[in-house]
Amino acid sequence: KVAATKPSAAEAKEQELKKAAEKIKVFAYGGLYDEMTEALDRDKDKVLLGIITTSVEELLDDEAYMRTESKTYHSELTPISIQYSGPDAHYNEVDYYKNHSHEIESFCERLFNVDRLNPIVYSDKIETRNSMLTLMGEAHQDEGYPEVTSDSPSSTVSQKAARFRTMRVADTGGLTAYKHALNVQGADAVPDGPSLLRIVREPLGTPYNWVLFKPSKEELIIEDGGSGGVMELANVLHRDYNDQVLFGLARVSFANDFGLSQFWCALEWKGENASGVKALKSYTESLAPMADRIGDRSFTLSNSSAMDLSPQIVVDFVKKSCNKNMTVQALEHAHEMEQKAIEEYWDKLEAKEKAKRDALNAEKLKREEDERKARLKIRANKLADAKDIRETRNKKWSKMNAPELLEDLGKRDLSGWVLLQVDLDK
Repeated sequence: KVAATKPSAAEAKEQELKKAAEKIKVFAYGGLYDEMTEALDRDKDKVLLGIITTSVEELLDDEAYMRTESKTYHSELTPISIQYSGPDAHYNEVDYYKNHSHEIESFCERLFNVDRLNPIVYSDKIETRNSMLTLMGEAHQDEGYPEVTSDSPSSTVSQKAARFRTMRVADTGGLTAYKHALNVQGADAVPDGPSLLRIVREPLGTPYNWVLFKPSKEELIIEDGGSGGVMELANVLHRDYNDQVLFGLARVSFANDFGLSQFWCALEWKGENASGVKALKSYTESLAPMADRIGDRSFTLSNSSAMDLSPQIVVDFVKKSCNKNMTVQALEHAHEMEQKAIEEYWDKLEAKEKAKRDALNAEKLKREEDERKARLKIRANKLADAKDIRETRNKKWSKMNAPELLEDLGKRDLSGWVLLQVDLDK
């Protein structure tokens, strides 16, 4: 009696594949996800199991691809199973797949040579694609991919324009024009000491009409500046600088039937709370050097005169020091004219800044578009190069049964898919 010989591993595998070939039939196969969905849409009376290996890079359309930061693993292939029940499929076949889904999945996993095929129930082309992208994002635990829909990022141009408009005097929120400009534009964009002094000295200098300097023997160091006139200067001194020693200059304007008359009011300030030897020394040692640097003035305000300053006191100073008969109404009229000129200054500056922003934005958009085209071209070339390889593989697959095709697809060296009809009862 001859003992039965045990089949070799290769023979056992061949027998298993032969049995599998009887249970699983190839319905369709191809390379890219869109091709698979076209095959599903053509046969709506079938219940099929799809096996696809694909990547983030291939699933995203152009718009979504361009909104995703490129990463190395976006080209890695992921195996996914697609459970498809056509809308016209017979309910007995649908129930069969539902009752045997785990067994069918396990059967295909063995042939495909993976521990797990990530299952997704097919709904429609877009939603299923987004489900696959979500699954891939969760696998890497660090990102979600944009859904495959067209969307445009919002522009920040209007926000920048609104931010620049807050430079206007009316919108400074309690800050002086200089302090607000310093906050918004930065130290590099505001004038230095000599430049701000020249603006105040100009008959129609905008946007500043007063300036305050820190005490110094050698240079003009700006402490503050504004556009609200000598009355604003007096208020700021009491509010913010009652403990400091400062020197400054303000332009005082009067408007009447004979035109615009202007005077320059110098300030020598030691606040009520600026007491002690250090403050007194700073004041006395800087008095002469600061007077030279600030230059000519029509009259000078000291501590006492600045304490209770009013429009009428300003008129009295001009009359007494300059022998000019001015009125409070002329002072107020000139102030209104000056504020209008300052508004026009901001209008022109905003227009200039807008033109600069528009030019930069246009340049940025062009650069982004060039980068977009270059990136899309690389992607298109990559897909085109793989197309020839897929066509060669499809010819090879046409001669394979389902187990052989699954085994070849399981190598995962190239994206692809297969739709299967399964009957485990055979």
